[in-house]
Amino acid sequence: MALVRRRYKPWLIGSLIVIALLSASRFSTGSWPMLATWPALEALHKPVQWWDSLSLWFTDSEKLQEQYLAFHKKAQQQAALIQESNALREENRQLRSILDISGITGYRWHAAKVRGRSPEKMSQRILLQVYGVSKDDVIVSSEGLVGIVDTVSENHATVRTVFDASISVPVTIPGTALAALARGQGESLSIDFVPLGIAPKTGEVLYTSGAGGLFPPGIAVARITEVTPIPGQLFVKVAAEPVAHWQRDNWLAVASQLHATP
Repeated sequence: MALVRRRYKPWLIGSLIVIALLSASRFSTGSWPMLATWPALEALHKPVQWWDSLSLWFTDSEKLQEQYLAFHKKAQQQAALIQESNALREENRQLRSILDISGITGYRWHAAKVRGRSPEKMSQRILLQVYGVSKDDVIVSSEGLVGIVDTVSENHATVRTVFDASISVPVTIPGTALAALARGQGESLSIDFVPLGIAPKTGEVLYTSGAGGLFPPGIAVARITEVTPIPGQLFVKVAAEPVAHWQRDNWLAVASQLHATP
């Protein structure tokens, strides 16, 4: 019996070894290679994840850029609309003021659109789009006297402003019935024939007197900036500036004198 046991022991041991080898072989063709190659597969998978993330970032960036451009365009459009609205509001204010001035009788009034100004700083020439006006018609802004019509074409008129030395405007000295002359000096005005005893004060405004019949009476012309007595003279030297600031106005008024029919 002991001999039989010794005879079968090597066979049992061999069978166990064969079973172990078969099990090891089955394991090596299945899970083991997967476990062995997992780090390599993970390393290969990471660039794919990185590329996907990068592509997603670019897509989001393009969307954000498109949204920003759309917002910027909309903001520009809104700013343009606001600017246009403000310009129209200012033009309406000017037109309403012009209507107030047009109450002066004896003249036919036109509203004229400003189309251009001469390049010098003080704009001694203005181009208006207007119909039915004549040479020497008077130009007025919502603030005061601007000048007179110099030349006329079919639908435009060129204006000489009060800065032009060829224009002399009769004005009334404040507090008196006396008249003086406001004359253009290129970039300022001088007020001639002002007696020493009744010289106006700095800051006072002079108005058209209506003398001569060219300029309507009661329109603001000049604001006094300096009064200088001249030793031994009866008249003082008076410097002034125009009341009207036509460089910023888009609309002006034209006063055509109505001539009485015989």
